[in-house]
Amino acid sequence: MPRRHYLRILTALLGVGLFAGCAGYQLGTGGSLAFRSLHVATVSMRALIPQAQSILTGTVRDAFARDGRVTLAPTPDADAILTITVRNYHREVATVRPGDTGLARKFIVTLTAEATLVKAATGEEYFHQRMIEVKRDVFTDSGQQQAEYQILPLLAQDLAEKARHAVLDTW
Repeated sequence: MPRRHYLRILTALLGVGLFAGCAGYQLGTGGSLAFRSLHVATVSMRALIPQAQSILTGTVRDAFARDGRVTLAPTPDADAILTITVRNYHREVATVRPGDTGLARKFIVTLTAEATLVKAATGEEYFHQRMIEVKRDVFTDSGQQQAEYQILPLLAQDLAEKARHAVLDTW
């Protein structure tokens, strides 16, 4: 009988020890942000990408809304303001067509942007012109213009995730 008693006590202590180890676990980076609300300004375009401004701006705002660590503010009277400027958009040939080496079959499209995060009340910068670069492969089997138009939302998602990471994760 005493042996069973010790076995039960040992099992109970082991269970309590396992659950106590998980009690302090916290999902995410664990650091607190210096701001609670964020205004994402309309993306500024310095590169010629037709119809991209609204797609990029909406996708960046959606990324922050989905994350939930900050409250999005519709006007610049938030705690912090994020501005993104698209500086460059270019494509380079990755693969040519087998029958005609003068025509590209696949391009690598690169979008380069700069992000600046400022404290709205003082204008103090958390970071200034941080470079964000995203790349995607584009296959031109259905036509180059159509392929690049279809890849724009994917580039926007990549840009949004990198911007979200730059703003909300440790810097």
